[in-house]
Amino acid sequence: MPNIIELKNVTKEYDNDGVVTPVLHGISLDIPQGQFISIMGPSGSGKSTLMNILGFLDVITDGTYFFNGRDVSKLSDDELADMRGANIGFVFQTFNLLPRTTVYENVMLPLVYSNIAASHRHKLVTDAIENVGLSHRTNNYSNQLSGGERQRVAIARALIRNPDVILADEPTGNLDSKSGEAVMDLLLNLNKNQGHTVILVTHETYTAEYAERIVRIKDGLVLRDERNGHRRSREDGQPLK
Repeated sequence: MPNIIELKNVTKEYDNDGVVTPVLHGISLDIPQGQFISIMGPSGSGKSTLMNILGFLDVITDGTYFFNGRDVSKLSDDELADMRGANIGFVFQTFNLLPRTTVYENVMLPLVYSNIAASHRHKLVTDAIENVGLSHRTNNYSNQLSGGERQRVAIARALIRNPDVILADEPTGNLDSKSGEAVMDLLLNLNKNQGHTVILVTHETYTAEYAERIVRIKDGLVLRDERNGHRRSREDGQPLK
């Protein structure tokens, strides 16, 4: 498969009143379309900064970043926002749902400022909710849901514009083990059966092992990049080959 993401010698520095703090020190990373990849690292390793760059929430200091063959470093803030909205679906540890707002309204949110026709939006929302198994909760408020259900709503919202890439940042961090497994199974299904590229940012070995590839970073550098020979799957109780 062609690469959807290509990073070459990417560096990132933050300048705070003349105090420069380097975070990434030359990251090179190719991610083929349709791959499920985990990015692991301890606190302070640079994995969150890397995720923000991959999701167009931050920009590189030096190096190159190509997304679907397009040089991201050449884009304006407005162009980056358009790329982010059309191509990236975010799933965060804290869900980021609006309280006292229904499941339907939360999932609809990314479409509010899109150019998608209003007549088509209802089907997109209902299909996304059905895709995560929450049709029976469509009119419930987000604060009436369990943690696992709220994360599934967040995934439905991430899917609403059919993004090329799902970026999941510690998606099971606030969940019990059973709910966490259900969320990881859902991400696995989206990758295996629907072809979404999934980038999982995590410090947990258990969740990382759902991916076919694990990249470990430390101190802003790639420490190891290897195929996962013990890939987990709860769909049949056996590891994937």
